[in-house]
Amino acid sequence: MTTSAGLALSRDQFRKVRIELDLSKNSKLKNMFRQPEYHREIIIYLRQCDLEISNESANAQGRVTSIVVTGSAPVLQSFIERYLPSDAVGIAYILEYDQEQLG
Repeated sequence: MTTSAGLALSRDQFRKVRIELDLSKNSKLKNMFRQPEYHREIIIYLRQCDLEISNESANAQGRVTSIVVTGSAPVLQSFIERYLPSDAVGIAYILEYDQEQLG
């Protein structure tokens, strides 16, 4: 469920944010695997907020193209506000919901 209606009804139930780095407007996210200073900043923030990050996919040259950030909904919302404020949900990132709570 990633429609705008579902988003409005279930904002507190999402548990993952899948981010397409090439589509993000945030240069820190886009370059976090190529520029160590951005990677450090983001990793420190993730640890402080008890969020986890995983590399979802890479291109033929080995460059990471998408990541998944997991954690509680309020903390993920804070991450979105900090790192994805001008990105469009459904384009640069997708929210994934806790299926047990939706059921």
